Amino acid sequence: MIYISKLKYYDEQTAINHVKSLGFTRHAATEGETKTINYIQKQLDKENVDTKVESFKWTKTSSKFRKLIFLWVFIVFMSTEILLLYPNLTWIILPLDGLFFIVLMLGGKYAFDHSRIIFIGKKNESKNVIATIHAKDLYPKRPVIIFSAHHDSVSTNFPYKMMKILLFSVVFLFLSSLLINLVLSIWSIVALFTAIQIDIIYLWIRNISLIIGIILLTEIFILFIRKKTNESLGSIDNASGVAILLELAKLIKKNPLEKTDVIFLWCGAEELGLWGSKQYCSKHVEELDNDYDLNKSYNINIDMVGTYIGLIDETGLIKKKKLNENLNDVLKASVTHQKIISENPKMALGAGSDHLIFRAFTKKAEKKGFQISCFISNKDSKYIHSKKDTPELCSAENLNGCIDICYNAIKSLDLRVE
Repeated sequence: MIYISKLKYYDEQTAINHVKSLGFTRHAATEGETKTINYIQKQLDKENVDTKVESFKWTKTSSKFRKLIFLWVFIVFMSTEILLLYPNLTWIILPLDGLFFIVLMLGGKYAFDHSRIIFIGKKNESKNVIATIHAKDLYPKRPVIIFSAHHDSVSTNFPYKMMKILLFSVVFLFLSSLLINLVLSIWSIVALFTAIQIDIIYLWIRNISLIIGIILLTEIFILFIRKKTNESLGSIDNASGVAILLELAKLIKKNPLEKTDVIFLWCGAEELGLWGSKQYCSKHVEELDNDYDLNKSYNINIDMVGTYIGLIDETGLIKKKKLNENLNDVLKASVTHQKIISENPKMALGAGSDHLIFRAFTKKAEKKGFQISCFISNKDSKYIHSKKDTPELCSAENLNGCIDICYNAIKSLDLRVE
């Protein structure tokens, strides 16, 4: 059963006005972040929506781990380039690659465990804003729907779109280089013990690998020197999400769900390593598990609604996997019935946003029924993390469309609760 309403319960200009009002830099742990927190609270206070502000500590851990990984890859491939110049030593690349993968897998598993909190370097402070609107029926172990959107903004010294292309290029060249060097290593070993010689074909293949390696090392160096700054207004990313959650909170306050609580979470320091959602889940998942049936609960993350509405459908570089069991089906039904135009991108590497934290923590808590979804206008990545990300790129139509989709979808989910 799908609950669909054509009635407008809100002012259609309010969401876009929020985006315009938040048209200032909002890097974590700056005056801009404080202004944002105050703005969110002020807007909710007008509607008598109770809020709680929670401070938390964060460091640039993910950035440091990322640099360490790039440095490790750089060192290994620089060593590989040198070994390729000596055919009788090229076989050493084989055990070197083995060591490379062992370190990379172990380090990556530790560094990018979303349920692990690791402090490295100087500690900074940011804040989450939380609003909880209870269901009309306060029966025990009811479901909960958690809306999340990060309120911070960031810019980089290289365009975000360029960085994404560069990262895909690094992955492609990396795999190509590994395959070619595997062939050369085996050839080198065989040449040591048989009559097979290092010939002109070997040298041609070796030269191709050297060229690929030089390009790869250059790209890794660019990724290594990437820096985050505070020059973007962050209108698409993610004043749009802040605005949508504000209007949804007002709607739900006036029209609470029957059997489902709704939590609104405006996360801080998302751009610095998903810190806000990570600290929230670390502090509250056990409490949420006690109060709610997390196997029948949801996280709907809104991270970028700009020139269009996008809802991630599938992820996976080779094997495609649906992001959730049926939450997207409900959201898509809301889209269809209201005749709203949206897209469902299949993002190979997914989106590094707060929904990943909810998945990691609920998975760790063995709540397999908990579902996540993420709205993201991925094509707008050419604007974000730069001075180009301005309020003019957002439209009232898309913001209101996302509000309508979410509002009617959660009404439908609430009607399904037995």
